[in-house]
Amino acid sequence: MKKFFVLSILCSCLYLSGCTTVAPEAGEEGVKVHKPWIFGTGGVDMTPVETGLEYTWLSTDYVIVNMLPRAYDEDLDDATSNDNTLLDFNTQIQLQVRDNMSPVLIKNYGENWYNSVIKEVYRNTVRGYISKYGPFDLMSNREVLDSINLFVKNDMQNYITLLSEKQGELPIDVVNVVVGRAIPNERQKAEMDATAAATQAKRTEESRRDMLVAREAAERQRAIADKAYQEELGLTTDQFIQLRAWEIIKEKNGANIDVLFNADGTNKMWNVRR
Repeated sequence: MKKFFVLSILCSCLYLSGCTTVAPEAGEEGVKVHKPWIFGTGGVDMTPVETGLEYTWLSTDYVIVNMLPRAYDEDLDDATSNDNTLLDFNTQIQLQVRDNMSPVLIKNYGENWYNSVIKEVYRNTVRGYISKYGPFDLMSNREVLDSINLFVKNDMQNYITLLSEKQGELPIDVVNVVVGRAIPNERQKAEMDATAAATQAKRTEESRRDMLVAREAAERQRAIADKAYQEELGLTTDQFIQLRAWEIIKEKNGANIDVLFNADGTNKMWNVRR
């Protein structure tokens, strides 16, 4: 009996020494890839290992697959708008593996499936839609960016469906696509700053010219009004000038004023004080 117990212990030790464990955490699935040394059939085990611990042969590899939505960031440099302006973008696509389908994913497309069949298609799709819009819409129009997000999401899901039909099922869902506002590159920023400065200078010059024109019109209108006032009172030019001088003196009550009635006659200079 004692020998049998010892033998059982030895067999257990030998069995466990030839095993390894697969232990996915919450939100993960494990995919076993059998590689028998002598007997058995190799390949992907189509039954996923869910959360917990499972023993398998030492010759068996395994892949842990994240089953939660996962974001893949892709920065696009020098993407071209519809007028060939070069812009930079921060973009993101969120993908999720369908439940219990991780073995299908690994079997058909391998562990590096994103880089193999998604990455470049996604980047080119985003660039294609960017090229349809102008730089200012891409930098500031939220509706345009939302439209791009929706178009890219739909196109990527259609691409996954088509790829599944041609090359084997790709059990991936596109959860979301986010294309951020365009970021001008350094050369574009310099050009935009120069354009903005020139535009501001033009606006300033136009404003100054408009102010001078308005002032000229006001002075002309006042001259017409003064002429009409003079004629209404029946005054000569000298009399009207003297009248305006007294009006100014009255308006400037309390101030020190020098009033020149006749430049040719210095005796006509009056100093009016408070």
